[in-house]
Amino acid sequence: MKSAIKKAFSFVLSGIMLLSLASFAFAADDAKGELNFTVTSPYDSVDWDNWNQYKASLHSHTDASDADQSIADSVKKHYDLGYQILAISDHAVLGERWDKVPQTVPIYRFFKFSRTGMRDPVVLSTEEREAIINGTYKSDERDALAEKLGYELGGMMEITGSCEANGATPINDCHINTFGCKSVQAKMGVYGDFESVVRACDKEGGFSFLDHVGEYVGRNDEDEWRAYEPYYANKFANIFLDYDSCVAFDVNSTKFDSVIWDQILQLTIPHGRNVPGIAFSDSHDIEDNDWAFTMMLMPELTEDAFEKCMRSGAWFSVGRVDTYYLGDDFNGTGNLPPAVTRIYVDNEADTISFEGSEFDNVQWISNGIIIAQGKDLTSFDLNEYEYDIGSYVRFQLTGPGGILYSQPFVTKADGVEYTSDVYTTFDLSMFMRAFVDFYNFTFGHGLFNTIIKKLLWNHIW
Repeated sequence: MKSAIKKAFSFVLSGIMLLSLASFAFAADDAKGELNFTVTSPYDSVDWDNWNQYKASLHSHTDASDADQSIADSVKKHYDLGYQILAISDHAVLGERWDKVPQTVPIYRFFKFSRTGMRDPVVLSTEEREAIINGTYKSDERDALAEKLGYELGGMMEITGSCEANGATPINDCHINTFGCKSVQAKMGVYGDFESVVRACDKEGGFSFLDHVGEYVGRNDEDEWRAYEPYYANKFANIFLDYDSCVAFDVNSTKFDSVIWDQILQLTIPHGRNVPGIAFSDSHDIEDNDWAFTMMLMPELTEDAFEKCMRSGAWFSVGRVDTYYLGDDFNGTGNLPPAVTRIYVDNEADTISFEGSEFDNVQWISNGIIIAQGKDLTSFDLNEYEYDIGSYVRFQLTGPGGILYSQPFVTKADGVEYTSDVYTTFDLSMFMRAFVDFYNFTFGHGLFNTIIKKLLWNHIW
């Protein structure tokens, strides 16, 4: 009897041990940590099965302001390169239909005479415009790219009313891309003043994003410390916290743009504002039109869907170059760029996963630090890195064709308080803008100033 009891006891004990080991193995495989995360994805609204990705150029130039390429040449080249959305955003010039000459600013074109030659802008014929929009315009280059990609590219949508505001600023460029903001036509900018343009655009019901802020902060190697200077992060964090209509921050134009972006995210996300990143070519020469772009996730190719996408952040930014992450000599032009075709967020397992192609390395970044990387790291378990993660995590892919940046995923762990102190910044631009506005209000509408504005700026404000 005792022997039978011992055997039964041993059997039960062995079962308990096996269950314990199985439970441990399951927990280890799922990397269960001490924290339980909730992830908010900027791609939550995307229907991956039915929506498409549209290649967009949202900031490029023509000889209507300061570039070499004509409007007609720019549109045709973007079409050749497989773009499906194009917004020409010349300096202080509101974008028009591609078959209509926009209202140019003579003084800007004159200062860039070596490029513009003060030529009459050349636009598309109405027939060419219609063919490009509906996709019937003949382009062997576009057809070859479509075959390489494995899907039809269709036509290219025309976005009008975009503009690079603060047309020219002293010292360094302080530019803002605006959409649906008529008050920026012809106006010069004040050094350091991004705020007044964003405010004006918001008041008109338009939207905007900040262009190549690294030119203002510092683009040279010796300027890296400035990208970490709290003053700049706070200056731009305030803009995003005050104006939802400022929809994105340029992450790819100058060396430390993405560094500044990460500093801003650490300030804004604890206050409930995620800040999407954006990339664009800012091309002035026709051979530069494919240097950077966005892949917009949209249910259809319409202007309404485009604006909703811009205001939601549901896109990927792609650069052919990135001097910070890929080095000064890298250029991925000519190769297929990294791409993402689907994203999964599992809040039960605390994981973020994606499917993609054309990449050979994945980097996961939080608080501006690469916390994990590897070729096969397409699934990220937050519990494995739970003490390295701040209020967000983002990923970027690199490959022969360049770099792709995801938007930040907001991460919140149960029981963890996320805080940041955002202080109000004051700089000379505020006083300079007040002086310029006062001068224009008191003297700007006199006969002499009115004539000067009309002759040099072709616009009276």
